[in-house]
Amino acid sequence: MIRVSSKMPAVLLGTLVGLAVFSFRFSLAQAPPSGSMALTGARVIDGTGRAPIAPATIVITDGRIAAVGPAASVAIPANATRVDLSGKTILPGLVNAHGHLTVDENTRLPVREHIIERLRAYADYGVTTVMSLGQTAGDEAEVLRIRAEQRDGKIGGTRLYTAGQNAIAKTPEEARASVARLANLKVDFIKTRLIGRPTDMDSETLGAVIDEAHQRGLRTAIHIFYLKDAMLAVEKGIDIIAHSVRDQDVDAGLIAEMKRRNVAYVPTLTRDLSVFVYETTPAFFAEPFFQRGMYAYRTEVDLLSKPDYQEKARSSPQVQALKPALKQGTRNVKLLFDAGIPIAMGTDTGSANDPGRWQGYFEHVEMEMMVEAGMTPMQVLVASTGGAAKVVQLDQELGSIEPGKWADLLVLNANPLANIRNTRQIHSVWIAGRKVVDGK
Repeated sequence: MIRVSSKMPAVLLGTLVGLAVFSFRFSLAQAPPSGSMALTGARVIDGTGRAPIAPATIVITDGRIAAVGPAASVAIPANATRVDLSGKTILPGLVNAHGHLTVDENTRLPVREHIIERLRAYADYGVTTVMSLGQTAGDEAEVLRIRAEQRDGKIGGTRLYTAGQNAIAKTPEEARASVARLANLKVDFIKTRLIGRPTDMDSETLGAVIDEAHQRGLRTAIHIFYLKDAMLAVEKGIDIIAHSVRDQDVDAGLIAEMKRRNVAYVPTLTRDLSVFVYETTPAFFAEPFFQRGMYAYRTEVDLLSKPDYQEKARSSPQVQALKPALKQGTRNVKLLFDAGIPIAMGTDTGSANDPGRWQGYFEHVEMEMMVEAGMTPMQVLVASTGGAAKVVQLDQELGSIEPGKWADLLVLNANPLANIRNTRQIHSVWIAGRKVVDGK
């Protein structure tokens, strides 16, 4: 488990910040390069759960995987540029099934610059796709503009998909109107929520959100905390439970309905960690891997390091209640995985007005916590690549290293099957066959 408390001298923090800014070279180019390239000599973990291939060859043509397999069986085109990656491990780029590209009160940048910087942070850490499950009124339009420009090849970074603002209403009629507005914006998903309060939508209104979304060809995800709300959402036809059940063990009834309806589960364990971990200065603030993102993290690090902020966290019953909730949520990951429920990696990173949910860094912490919950490194890697892509229905284009899919790749200096923390040993990151991050 990551260490959650330790003091760090300010001088050390300042020194490491300077180093971190130059850790990676980042490219905003998104359009795939023309021609062919062959990545040779590496171990390939393809994101499907199949056994690794070593040594392997990956042929990339016009940004997509043209061939992958054992080196002896893959023909390299005569005109291909060869890149020797002997000793490295290649994964699909990480897919975050529940992140956020939102702007909050702590930002120091205009909306557009903030979003682009956060796309860079995701990419710097090997997260090449993010489903932003919930925008705010202040950033929805800009996120949609950036998404359009990205798909036109004008702007790079992590692939951005968005649900727009949450679909929440007081009546079924309002619910359908809310979903219709989002559908007209051509969002990629519909997100709604039940937070365990008397002001929550009633069952009929929730059902209207889900039904209207499905009629318009959109999948749905829901924010929940309680088992009863998860069950209600499943009964109404939800596609993804986007947070852990944290009040009690998931029961046989919920498991049976999730299996019958093929409902997926995104644990977001780091979401709860991020609520109470800042009751002191966490040890990970001093980690070089965390420091890599300080160009994006600095403002929030300063806020979270203040004694008054930490004291408020220590004295808040609501904050302290998240400690047992995280333990319960962690237990439920294993119960659901063992029952055959599809699990996808997600973090809730970047949620507006919730400082300390680090886009990029926390995806690696999430994978570590999923292993600690009882999944194997291979199972977690699948849940963070091909499995996550399938849950958000992007698996026809990305998430695994297979012919025809985009060459979104995370190249590592060490084998994550030996230790999941080896995902932090980043050599380079590729999007559409173009190296966007060089961590050598």
